[in-house]
Amino acid sequence: MSPPSRPDRPFDLIVLDLDGTLLDPRGTVSPGNAAAIRRAEDAGIAVVVASGRSWSESRQVLQPIGYRRPMIAAGGAILADGALGSTLVRRAMPVDVVADVVDSLLGHRHPALLLKDTPPEHDDYVVIGEGPLDPATEWWFQHFKIRYRRVAARLDDPHPGDTVRVGVVATGTALATAVEEIRRDIGDRVFLQHWSAVTAMEATGSQTHLLEIFDPSVNKWTMVEELCRREGFDPRRVMAIGDGLNDVEMLQNAALGVSMANAGPEARAAATRVTGHHADDGVAHAIGQVLSGAWRVHATVR
Repeated sequence: MSPPSRPDRPFDLIVLDLDGTLLDPRGTVSPGNAAAIRRAEDAGIAVVVASGRSWSESRQVLQPIGYRRPMIAAGGAILADGALGSTLVRRAMPVDVVADVVDSLLGHRHPALLLKDTPPEHDDYVVIGEGPLDPATEWWFQHFKIRYRRVAARLDDPHPGDTVRVGVVATGTALATAVEEIRRDIGDRVFLQHWSAVTAMEATGSQTHLLEIFDPSVNKWTMVEELCRREGFDPRRVMAIGDGLNDVEMLQNAALGVSMANAGPEARAAATRVTGHHADDGVAHAIGQVLSGAWRVHATVR
């Protein structure tokens, strides 16, 4: 359970995105950010990670800082035990919706990356389709030692009921037509996000675009609310820090939403405050502002 609220502590919970926020450009947690998290926890403010990554894709950056709290993973589709990775809450996609999304993607010759919530001995992803994987996907799977299975057709998926996200990675504008079709045909049955990735540029040498599709109930903020219910936090005393499109809902709904200096325009517009760049310990700066009393719940300056 969370500690009780205190009037001298403006927030009870700080929620942090990973890529572009807590992680520096090398994909690590800097000593300054790690120290700031410890200071917040010592002051009685819980710090929780909320990432588009799965737990297995996050553990090598979380374990060095001794992360033990629940983790909001897969863009809000999963609440996982931060130390062990076991699923506490999941919001899977209906099988029929997954089928319609995958069929649409395969019609445009895009292999579909199905993120799975399965027992540890099973696949992290099932990749449906025979086309080549984007170089960014190949790099990601190798770098994080992701277990995945390739199948030719949707009916070959060995875990059809365990999909929490359908994704595609492609170069440049190749996804535009598929995105338009899915929004037109099944947009009311999914939550869809399409944006340009920044984390794999140096690894692949090309601009990479992501398409991620979830159940309509899924975003980071709805899982923050679930975490608050489970752990006894007051959602009116939550501060959120992020940089990307999948952070917008939590930046809009938190008592204080903070965007990084490197944030995209959607995150900037959703936030109340702006902190430093992720290459310059922006998370540590924001936590310092909170602990000093400079930033409080009812901040209004953008």
